[in-house]
Amino acid sequence: MFEKDLLMFDEFVIQKQIIVFGAPLLLAMGTIGNLISFYILFKNTRKASTYTYLSVLAIMDILVIYVGLLRVWLVQLGIHVEELNSVMCKLVKFLGFFCSDVSVWLIVIVTVERTIVVALPLKAPSVCNSKYAKLGITSVICIFVLLNLHFLWSMDLHYTVNNTTVTPECKAIEGYTYLVEIIWPWVDAAFYSFTPFVIIFVLNIVIIKNVINAKNARLVLRQQCSLSRSYAVKTQTHEHGEMSRRITCMLLAVSFTFLITVLPMNILIIRNSLVDNTQTLRGFIRQRLLMTVAEMLMYTNHSINFFLYCATGKKFRGQFHALACSCCRNPLGLRLRRNMSQRSFNGSLPLVKMNSSRTDYVNCEHFFDKGVQL
Repeated sequence: MFEKDLLMFDEFVIQKQIIVFGAPLLLAMGTIGNLISFYILFKNTRKASTYTYLSVLAIMDILVIYVGLLRVWLVQLGIHVEELNSVMCKLVKFLGFFCSDVSVWLIVIVTVERTIVVALPLKAPSVCNSKYAKLGITSVICIFVLLNLHFLWSMDLHYTVNNTTVTPECKAIEGYTYLVEIIWPWVDAAFYSFTPFVIIFVLNIVIIKNVINAKNARLVLRQQCSLSRSYAVKTQTHEHGEMSRRITCMLLAVSFTFLITVLPMNILIIRNSLVDNTQTLRGFIRQRLLMTVAEMLMYTNHSINFFLYCATGKKFRGQFHALACSCCRNPLGLRLRRNMSQRSFNGSLPLVKMNSSRTDYVNCEHFFDKGVQL
């Protein structure tokens, strides 16, 4: 059946419009947001190992939306990237599964790390550090490279000749059909959806419970704290605890967003395995619509972390504001500094009174030069 015959179904039209208009929006949001997130988080990797995970997560999310979401959108335009040649067929399948798996399991690892920090604070410094962060990232990448490596030889282009038309199709080669089409969808669901969902859900409960208990304990300690306690010690403890709470809040936002956006896909996978609604054409189209909505929610998870960081991280917003100021005002700032340095070199540096119209710029430059830490 041709596409023009399917346009008579409202469900098919809606499904097509969701992809045509939703995919470019998510691509733009995900690209810009993840690039900014990587830039800000990567500068702060020395402060906490969590930022190392999140900076790599930003890169993997970009790869996910370009390998997966962009390909889905191009299909609506009649462009099938995986059918261009045999190499693209193998590479697109491999990267599609690999990048999405690594992205999700980075969230799992960083959730495990945050659980250790909150529940076992005395053991956290020896486990939650840059060394183990690099080891964890490398381990996840190696595991999912090996797990999905079979796509490089189990997939290939197959050509179907119909009269004078040759139609290419990227699918499993003979001997791997059962693995790729029957077994692997469940393996992928287990690694991408089911297992991470359960782990993150349970650990988030543990984190929230320990955060509440720690908050109550701090209130008790404040009441019993001696007035003679050093101000410097109190300030250092407060700053350390405040930083830990900010990171925990950011992580909870990321992990709960994952739970919300992946839950519909989990439900549909289980439902479709129990109930077959594809016996009729309308039932098949409705199932495709539901799967498209669930799939777009999954890609949303890979596109909105920047907004979650901004919503939950005051210092992240500060660094983003400083970055925006530096990008918008930098040419003017360079000219001002150049003029000031020239005057200083000539030995005559008069007092300069800034006009009120330049107040925002001066404040912005001072804000950027001072630096804002996550």
